[in-house]
Amino acid sequence: MATISNATLYLWIYSGTLGSKPADPSYVLYKEVKTGSDVITFEIAELVKDYIDINFTGDYSNITESVWVEYTMDKVFDDTSTNTTSDKFIAINGYGYFKDGVNPEFEKGALLSNSKIYNYSGENIYLPIYTGNKGAYKADYYNGTTLLRTDTFGASISPVTADLTTFTADNAVLTADMTLTSGTSSNVIIRVIPPSTTDKIIVTRHDNNTETILVETIEECKYTPYKVSFLNKYGVVQDLWFFKRRNESVNINKGQYLQNTIQESISGVSYSLNKASKIPTDFKVTKNLKLNTGFINENHNEIIQELMLTESAWIHEGSNVFPIVPTTSSLDYKTQLNDKLINFTVDFEYAYNEINLIK
Repeated sequence: MATISNATLYLWIYSGTLGSKPADPSYVLYKEVKTGSDVITFEIAELVKDYIDINFTGDYSNITESVWVEYTMDKVFDDTSTNTTSDKFIAINGYGYFKDGVNPEFEKGALLSNSKIYNYSGENIYLPIYTGNKGAYKADYYNGTTLLRTDTFGASISPVTADLTTFTADNAVLTADMTLTSGTSSNVIIRVIPPSTTDKIIVTRHDNNTETILVETIEECKYTPYKVSFLNKYGVVQDLWFFKRRNESVNINKGQYLQNTIQESISGVSYSLNKASKIPTDFKVTKNLKLNTGFINENHNEIIQELMLTESAWIHEGSNVFPIVPTTSSLDYKTQLNDKLINFTVDFEYAYNEINLIK
């Protein structure tokens, strides 16, 4: 049996319509097989990640959180025979934990880790759904035992997920942290809005396994709730409501210089007692806020951890959405057995200088 000698990977990474790749590849990678091995490995995760420009304005129908990836692989074997393979994927900036092993592949319908959603009364839930193979086939929305609506999703799609690509003489295997799934832009990742009275969502995957997500609607009357959206471990934007107390503060750093206030005139030299000689300059102003979730279940330990690990987060304030950075750096896992009522407090800072430095 022939073994692989070398391989050339042509990699296109782009946004827009699937199939509209540029004429020239984004990268061309060449490798020769190591002595004593019959496998060539290409690491593409960081290359792909550089092209994923996350953008969220509050419009859930126009979130930028993925790019298209196409590749062509030319393989040359030791008997001079050749083989060419190619495929197309959608790439999302997700991750797995150490305990998940090498390149874990998610098997999810709803792209979130919590099995209960706390939603503010009168607000929509935007539930991210993955509709590829091992993803969602349908979602049923219930109020009690009453079925309110059923959404059925696209065709079966074979997923291949990847942090790195391993090519052998006979096949190509892509495995995952960076989620890459073949399909079309309209039916790979979607967001559904459950009916307003929904208290239970049952998501059925293509393998007929189900995921149950409970919904509790909160009518907060003392504090103003705030919604935070963030990029979760699955690489998609997820919402989290903070229902209780909000505290704001500001940190100001500045420099100064000394100004000469001497005034010369015919009558002599003087200076004004009303004119400052110390002039503050180079203001750096960071606005901070502290938010409290209110009483929620211990299932949200994972969600708070994902929030603290996120690379992108936003807070909804009225009709505006502002970028923020979680600054809380430690998390004590809470349980109902030990803590009875569970409230999480998270510190943030706005991801910009309060004084506008953009010119």
